Amino acid sequence: MAKKALIILAPGYEELEAVAVVDILRRAAVDIRIASVGPNPVPSARDVKIVPDVFLDQVKDIAFDLIVLPGGLDSTESLASNETVVSMLKKQLENGRLIGAICAAPTVLDRHGLSKGKIIACHPVCRNAVKQSTLSEERVARDGQLITSQGPGTALEFALALVEKLEGRQRMEEVNKGVLARL
Repeated sequence: MAKKALIILAPGYEELEAVAVVDILRRAAVDIRIASVGPNPVPSARDVKIVPDVFLDQVKDIAFDLIVLPGGLDSTESLASNETVVSMLKKQLENGRLIGAICAAPTVLDRHGLSKGKIIACHPVCRNAVKQSTLSEERVARDGQLITSQGPGTALEFALALVEKLEGRQRMEEVNKGVLARL
């Protein structure tokens, strides 16, 4: 049975991070759904509009193997202040499931104590916002249930790390044969 993943978009998301994750997970045959906390279609930081599969309220009670938060400063603020998002992330960790966050989005985890004492990576402009976690210089940081990354330029590595955690190294390498990302 295919693993289930959810990527949550809010207006102002970083389009490279969102599209790379959806693309790579679909290549790996992960059942990924795109959820919106805002309008349909959802405008990105540079006004690329993605039509979500669902609104977040429609899937808030579904168990996903992975929940992913793309970055973007406006998007991150919306995600951090959304009670449904925070509740889903807390349940995700309580139930031993994975969370991926990239760019500014790891600050959502830090702000709500979800990465307290964990090692996370985030975009350099957001590093001062991290108070409860240990910052990593790695392009992709892995600590238990959390996989975090620095930004648009690390999006493919991040997405492949998500595949590796969900489906194993062999599956990740198979997917990368068609993508040719540097690992």
